[in-house]
Amino acid sequence: MHGQMFFRNAFSADQQEVVREATFALIGLGGTGGFMLENLLRMGAERFVVFDHDRFELSNFNRQLLATRSSLDWQKTEAALARAREINPAVRMSLRGGFGPRSSVAGASAILDGSDNVEARLAASRLAGKKRIPYVFCSASGSRGMVSVFRGYGFRRAFQMRGSAPVRARRPVLCPAAALAGTLAASQAVNCLLGRPFVRAPDALSFDVFSKRVFWRVKLG
Repeated sequence: MHGQMFFRNAFSADQQEVVREATFALIGLGGTGGFMLENLLRMGAERFVVFDHDRFELSNFNRQLLATRSSLDWQKTEAALARAREINPAVRMSLRGGFGPRSSVAGASAILDGSDNVEARLAASRLAGKKRIPYVFCSASGSRGMVSVFRGYGFRRAFQMRGSAPVRARRPVLCPAAALAGTLAASQAVNCLLGRPFVRAPDALSFDVFSKRVFWRVKLG
């Protein structure tokens, strides 16, 4: 079944097997996280560890792929599992609550961060560094977004953070921005695992879906 569903992917048979056997840890299943999951599923990924403590609300409907009337008030992790199995019944998914410093991603091949919590981002980047696996940073705000893959470059250094993590208010997010950020994060994670070119910190890829110049490269701190 796997071969029939994914033979049109632009992968060799060996590359497709790498994607299928990799374990992707996803932090957050909201705006960017839902699109991370969808793209990885469509690329043939079957193994996931997902973190989210929240339930779907009506306020999520403007930008979150997994937010539907049937998933309203569902745990986001449960909705993610249901969606994944509709696409590929062979999916194996470990459901976790919110991500924190004590969370485990044992066996993960990469961490993809779709959270909106700076403390969670710091913990995830540290854990990825300790395990020597890619940490894929992904963010979306308004019409803008940014993606970068960290492999040995410090998250605090990249964003020039000193002392405790700043507390930031949640901002409106447009669906195309969340979708594009999540899609880019998934593709960059797969590129990294396959040995293809990827955007590596301190470089980052920024975009603004309302701008004439949609994409541009930036150098982080």
